[in-house]
Amino acid sequence: MIMGLEFLARVRKTSTWLGGVLALMAATYVSPLLGLAFAAGGVWSLVNLQVLEKLVVSVMGPARTTPEGIRGAGFSLMGMLLLLAVGALLLSLLSPMALLLGFLLPLAVIVLKAASQVLLGSRLWTGIVNHRFRAALAAVAIAALTWFALGALTSATASNEPAKSHAAGAAAESGAGAHAAEGEHAAPEGEHAAEGGEHSEGGGHGFTNIVALIAGAGHGTPWAAFLEHYEILVFSMLVAALMLLVAFLAGRNAKMIPSGLQNLVETLVEGLQDFIIGILGPKHGPRFLPFLGTLFLYILAMNLFGLIPFMHSATANLNVTVALALTVFVYVQFIGFKELGPLGWADHMLGSPRDLTGWLLAPLMLPIHMLGELAKPISLSCRLFGNIFGEDMLLVAFASLGIAMLPFQQVPFGVPMQAIFYPLVLLGGFLQAMVFTVLSTIYILLMLPHEHHDEHGHGEAAHHAH
Repeated sequence: MIMGLEFLARVRKTSTWLGGVLALMAATYVSPLLGLAFAAGGVWSLVNLQVLEKLVVSVMGPARTTPEGIRGAGFSLMGMLLLLAVGALLLSLLSPMALLLGFLLPLAVIVLKAASQVLLGSRLWTGIVNHRFRAALAAVAIAALTWFALGALTSATASNEPAKSHAAGAAAESGAGAHAAEGEHAAPEGEHAAEGGEHSEGGGHGFTNIVALIAGAGHGTPWAAFLEHYEILVFSMLVAALMLLVAFLAGRNAKMIPSGLQNLVETLVEGLQDFIIGILGPKHGPRFLPFLGTLFLYILAMNLFGLIPFMHSATANLNVTVALALTVFVYVQFIGFKELGPLGWADHMLGSPRDLTGWLLAPLMLPIHMLGELAKPISLSCRLFGNIFGEDMLLVAFASLGIAMLPFQQVPFGVPMQAIFYPLVLLGGFLQAMVFTVLSTIYILLMLPHEHHDEHGHGEAAHHAH
């Protein structure tokens, strides 16, 4: 029984990964609803196998005569009845064929795994793998078979396209009179269609993400339009929620000797603390550590979030980077008013004139300082947006190149050419978050009272003197 349970565990793991990949491919390249139906069928089948396993263990295991075994068998039977009700509901809402294919996937994995175990233990397999030329010939034969099978599938898909286009042309020709009769209403609809086309084209830049798939599943509904409109906000809030979850898990059971997630988080915080205090000094560094540290981690998480399949980097959108830059700008000006006072802030904008030359240059320094302050959020937002958006487009371009390297243009996979740029994207995301944080720290430093700089400089000089 133990060997059978281990076999089922391997089947569940393989079915989960394979079903997830196939469902995402179906949702991306066929239809979001079909991908959802396939995933629902696979989950239903896996849960059903789990319930059957619990039932068999409760009935045939060593605890079958105990109250726990009887209770487990009863719960398993109730679970099977509940699964039947859920299956009936799914059949009424989703595609039955896609549900059936998803349901059959774990069963197919069981059959293939059993067949592979029989094959691996046979004399035929031993004779192939123990001879290098036979093994090479078998690998070439499998590759050629897969190649021609994909070619046949692509040819079959391509042969259906002329028929579809011919049918669409006939339908458009038969409805031309109706469209001509309703010419007054056709123009606004055409405008809306053009706007939708532009929006879909704009949203088509980059990889497909999970929010776009969900919105596509409910196309035409108000919630789908809302989700599509606020897609970037959804990803930015998702990253924030994940950061809050990590912080909660790291500090839930804090220990004097940290380990695991707590150790990782404390290492990051200590590194950021040393870095920020090194710029602002020990007097003001701890005050601004929460803001600047959170800013760095949030931007870094959003930069790298797009590397996760079917996710998106929110910082590749100018709206997010402008919001971050405006937050820094407002906070810096608030610090200037709080630390220097209104008159001190005005004196800072005038260039801190203390002699006749300074006062003569003050009318020139004021617009220069004002333009400099207004240019800071523009430079921060455009730099971050341009770099992250460029990295995303680089990955998309090389992913498309990897697909185009195969002669079958309809095959939704290819050589993962974009993978060679992952180290560069990781480094770029970290550097952009660091640059944004360093510049924000320097802007805060320039707004602090000048005696802070003097004391910090004197402290450094005394330290070097000692």
